[in-house]
Amino acid sequence: MTRLSRLPVLVVGMVLAIVSAGCAGTGTAATPGVLEVAWPSNPSSLDPQRGNSGSDHGVLFTMYDTLVSFTPETLEPAPGLAESWDQSDPTALVLHLRRGVTFHDGTPFDAEAVKYNIERAQGELSNIQADVQAIAGVDVLDAHTVRLNLTAPDSSLLLTLADRAGMMVSPTAAEQHGEAFERNPVGTGPWRFVEWQNGARVRVERFGDYWQQGLPHLDGITFTIMTDDSTAVNALRSGQQDFAFDPPPQDIGNLEESPGFDASVSPQLYQKIVYLDVAAPPFDDVRVRRALNLAINREQLLEVAHFGRGEVGWTPLPSAHWAYPEPLVPTYPYDPEQARRLLAEAGHADGVDFPMIVYTDPTSIRLGEVLKYQLGKVGIRVDLIPTELTQGSSEFFNERRFPAMLSAWTGRPDPALTYKLMFTAEGYYNTGHVGTPGIDEALAAANTGTDLAQRREGLARLAAIVADNALFVPLFFPASAAVYSDDVSGYQPSLLGKPKFTTVRIAR
Repeated sequence: MTRLSRLPVLVVGMVLAIVSAGCAGTGTAATPGVLEVAWPSNPSSLDPQRGNSGSDHGVLFTMYDTLVSFTPETLEPAPGLAESWDQSDPTALVLHLRRGVTFHDGTPFDAEAVKYNIERAQGELSNIQADVQAIAGVDVLDAHTVRLNLTAPDSSLLLTLADRAGMMVSPTAAEQHGEAFERNPVGTGPWRFVEWQNGARVRVERFGDYWQQGLPHLDGITFTIMTDDSTAVNALRSGQQDFAFDPPPQDIGNLEESPGFDASVSPQLYQKIVYLDVAAPPFDDVRVRRALNLAINREQLLEVAHFGRGEVGWTPLPSAHWAYPEPLVPTYPYDPEQARRLLAEAGHADGVDFPMIVYTDPTSIRLGEVLKYQLGKVGIRVDLIPTELTQGSSEFFNERRFPAMLSAWTGRPDPALTYKLMFTAEGYYNTGHVGTPGIDEALAAANTGTDLAQRREGLARLAAIVADNALFVPLFFPASAAVYSDDVSGYQPSLLGKPKFTTVRIAR
């Protein structure tokens, strides 16, 4: 287990209220072989194709295997439900599927199931249409071989199939339950669904016919929804929970130093950002978007909100990533005078006002207050709208009720998918669905070949277009942390920053 070093105590120039709450435990005794996980948010959906929150993945990965997997440290593609693949034709990806795999309801996993899932992902009720946009059609070559025919070469597709687009749902269950499938999920994963008490907990139990022999080690997992992170910490301390993912930064060092706890800290793709609706005032003016970026002291934000753990974010990718566009850094250095000049040029010499969604957990509220303070110094006045995560995501991305949202980009296995989903006109997370000149061409160039140097060049052009047009507000990449009781072992973090529990054990 990786031990966490002592965190420094930082003195900051402002005092912010931190809301804490008493422990609200599960009310049940710990069960042998069942991992109790304090989870920060209620799932948006247990249907991988119709959810809209990156925090769903920790729950989804228990129930759904993906066609392609990845190595945790590097995010290189690895076998999943597809045990191998080939791409002799750049416009066709042939997947050779694992034999002897069944869905939790007994439905065989085969090439027809893959075809069904891809076509379902392309359907009108899907939130991941952009993920599979490059697929023109699916050919079943035999029971265990499927060919994905592409509209153009797309080297990002392989790792796209390690995310939601590759999470295979049972065709039988999906047809039986229709839109209610999200409450009756059936996959091929290590655990099968037991119950979802909305806003309270999700329970899964071991799937006895899982195809990976000897896995999983846990008999089950209970995700107890604790949107107040202080409540999660209290539950961990009291022994009502075994595992907490990304607890409050101020608590991690103290927990690790307390007898009976261990911690894992690692870099991740997860980034705190401000999403902007670039089709809505005031952010339909690029000068306002640039001013917003220039008015932010990112180093101060990272220190106040996360005690300096992590790194400042200038682009959608952290410095450890192979596609990090270093020549663009710093993209928007702290320059309040230039921010004021740009606001005046945009007709806002007296400043500008806008409402912004912020999640209700204390860490998010603290970050929102600091951001509001910084922006206020240049005349950008923010009205914070505290909103629960699932509701906030729906109100911003689907209903477009607000022009900005302080949230996070949770990352994708392939960087091209990040740019596609966030910045192309069809991308779900581009709320205004505004196209930006050069984006599609640069994305196509990045996806043409498999050579990393060639892809890096195309992705760097994408990063430059995003920065020049200030299409979002990057803030920082907090380090990923998990704290757990010392009877938990085998946890393996990944650069993706979304936990999988397949190798975890608990001794009690």
